[in-house]
Amino acid sequence: MNSRRWIALSLLVSGAVLAGLLAATFTPETRAYLGEVSIAALLLAVVLRIGAIFCRVARIRVLCGGLGYTVPFRSIMVAQLLSLFAGSITPGQVGGEPVRIHWLSRSGLAVGDAVAAVVAERVLDLAVFVALTLAALLAVQHLWSYLAATVLYPVAAFLLLVLVLLLALAIFVRSPSLTKRVVVGVTARVLDRCDRSRRWLRFCPGPEGAKTLTERIGREAETFTAGSSRFARGGRRALGGALLLATLEWILYFSVASALLTALGLPPSFAESLLFQGVLQMVATLPLIPGSAGIAEIGAATLYHQIVPTYLLGLFVVLWRLFLYYLNIPLGLLAGALAAREGADPRRTENL
Repeated sequence: MNSRRWIALSLLVSGAVLAGLLAATFTPETRAYLGEVSIAALLLAVVLRIGAIFCRVARIRVLCGGLGYTVPFRSIMVAQLLSLFAGSITPGQVGGEPVRIHWLSRSGLAVGDAVAAVVAERVLDLAVFVALTLAALLAVQHLWSYLAATVLYPVAAFLLLVLVLLLALAIFVRSPSLTKRVVVGVTARVLDRCDRSRRWLRFCPGPEGAKTLTERIGREAETFTAGSSRFARGGRRALGGALLLATLEWILYFSVASALLTALGLPPSFAESLLFQGVLQMVATLPLIPGSAGIAEIGAATLYHQIVPTYLLGLFVVLWRLFLYYLNIPLGLLAGALAAREGADPRRTENL
C-alpha cells in the first residue's frame, strides 16, 4: 500500500471515530465552552509540542556525536519531521525508524552506526517510559481500582516485553558474532524466498546480487555491534546527555494534554494525564492500523472519561489528536518538499 493510501486510511478511520465521539458528547454545554477555550493555553500546547521535537533532534545529534559524527542540526530536523510523517501513516509507527536510519546514513553515518544511534534512541525511550509510568502509577493510587483492567495489566505486559527486548539487545551487543550470524541468516532466507517467489521477482537482486547484499549487511551488522559497544564503553557521556533530553522530550510531549485540559477550563491533572499518555503511547506501538487511528481516539476517551466531563470529552480528544497526530502530516510533507527541493541530499540543508 502506498503512502497516499496509508494517509487516506488513517485519516478516514480517525476522522470517523472523532466525528462519532463529537456526535455522542456534543451538548449545549459543549457549544457554550467553544467560545471560552483559552487561546493562551492552546499556544502553550504548540510550544510544548515544538519543544519536544527540538529535544528529539538534539538527542539524535548528541548520539551521533557519541559515535564520532557531526551532523548538521537542520539535517536531523528534516529527518525527524520525515520520521514523524512516516510513523503517523504506518501501523505501529514502524515507518519512522527506517526513515531516520536512511537519512542519517545519507548524512555521513555508516548504516550500522545509524542503526546503533536509532536503537539507542529506542532504548532510552523505553527507560523513560518505564520511569514515568511507574512514577505516575504511584501518584494516582486513588484510581487503581478503575485502572486495574484498563491500565495496570497492559502496563505490566509492556514492562515484561521491555525487559525481554533489553535482554535480547544486551546479548546481541555482547556477542557480535551471534548478531552477524542471525542477521546474515535472516537476510539469506528472505532473499532465498524472494528468489523463489514470482510475486517478488522484480525486487530480487539475483544470485550474485544476493551474495553481495548479504556480505554488505554482514559488515553493517558488525558496524552496529561496534557502535553499540562504543556507547556502552566510552559513550556514557553522550548517553547521559541523550537520556536527559529524552526525559525532557517526553515530559513536554505528554504535557501537551495537560495544556489542552487547561484550555478547556479543567485542572491539568498532570499525574493522571502523564499515566494516560504513557499508556496511549504504548498502544500506538501496536502494529494494528496506520497511526493507531480509531484505537487511539477510543483509548483516550476511555481513559480521560475519569477526569473530563462527558460534554467536553469529544472536544478534548479532537484537540489532542490535532496536536499530537494530525500536525505530524503537514510537518512531514513540508520536510519532504524541502528534501526534494534540495535534491534529497540532507547535507545540502546545512546551507539553508
